[in-house]
Amino acid sequence: MIRKTLYLCVGVVAAALMSINACSSNVQANTNESELERIAHERELEAEREQKSVWETDLADESRFTLNLKLNAQEKALARKYARTITHNLKRNDVYVHYLLTKFKEHDVPLELAAIPLLESGLNAKVHNGGAHGAWQYVRSTGKSLGLHKTQNYDGIYDFFASTDAGIKYLQRLYRDLGDWELVAVAYNQGEYGVKKALQRAASAGVKDPNAENIRLSRSTKAYLMRFKAYSDVLKNPELYGVRLPKIKNRPAFRRVEIAGRLNSLNEAARLSGARIEVIRKLNSGYTGDKIDENHGLYMPVEHAEVLEKAISDKDSVASNTKVTDSPLVVIK
Repeated sequence: MIRKTLYLCVGVVAAALMSINACSSNVQANTNESELERIAHERELEAEREQKSVWETDLADESRFTLNLKLNAQEKALARKYARTITHNLKRNDVYVHYLLTKFKEHDVPLELAAIPLLESGLNAKVHNGGAHGAWQYVRSTGKSLGLHKTQNYDGIYDFFASTDAGIKYLQRLYRDLGDWELVAVAYNQGEYGVKKALQRAASAGVKDPNAENIRLSRSTKAYLMRFKAYSDVLKNPELYGVRLPKIKNRPAFRRVEIAGRLNSLNEAARLSGARIEVIRKLNSGYTGDKIDENHGLYMPVEHAEVLEKAISDKDSVASNTKVTDSPLVVIK
């Protein structure tokens, strides 16, 4: 009887253990399944985000346009005139757009001000007109004051990403001094000193609430302000001017590849990665030639960055094996 009871107890315990193990396995399976479902869901969301054009995201949301600019008939005519040029330049320089909008949002600068590099250069990082250079058209003294330096192989004034960071810093500095974003746009053309002088003259003349519309500006600055407003409104309301902003992927267009002295040529990077040399040059617009400066590294299209990294790694492995193979054999007697 005792033995039978003992067997029964052992059976109950074994059954309980099996039940616990089964439950544990089910919990583990459910956990793994939930984790896989979560990862799959995140990937779906990421793919969905990338499928959206950047103009359909919070980077270009209507709330990002805060200046409430009112265009007159002449300014609207200018917007219609330049609308196709604006969309053409955005498409031609699409690798810059996500970065530009991201930086404006990060620093809470109204999106109307993104019209400035479009107006200045059409986002062309390599353009120079007289004494002005790059996408933001800095003169050398301004570029230097904003930290855009020049070396034998690199010129920061032509580096779209460095000059954009500097441009946003400059816009913020002007806003701290002037307290009005539309006046910031005016000062970008006429100079801060000129705007401050115009504000003082307006105040002395009894003008209440001096602003960009009622202070005395030079003829060229008035024309600049009109074009600024026109470009801004095309970005905000493209459909009013019969255009659509080009579809641009909602993700960074590039990734920095650490070369650590293992690669020194843009053309070699193109050969190893399969990326178009024109795109590589555009992403690395600060370089004055083919040679890569190790201090500034290399920006690659995201879809080619991993290929290049693997190619460099494979190249290093081959070089290392060759070095070992070519080493003289030392015989110890």
